[in-house]
Amino acid sequence: MSGPVLNHRKAAEYCGLAPQTLENLNHLGKGPKRFKNGSRNAYYPADLDAWLEERLVRVEQVSA
Repeated sequence: MSGPVLNHRKAAEYCGLAPQTLENLNHLGKGPKRFKNGSRNAYYPADLDAWLEERLVRVEQVSA
């Protein structure tokens, strides 16, 4: 994959999450795909987009 690489803080901002929330999700194995850039986590925006789409929940409309 190529393109811009986001650090942890920027990835959390991109996803609309607090950095600690993203850290907690990663710790639980429920976070987005990431890789190590030196000793730090790094993210591709395309992987974040895919992860966000996986988390979408269809909401059914209820007729009145």
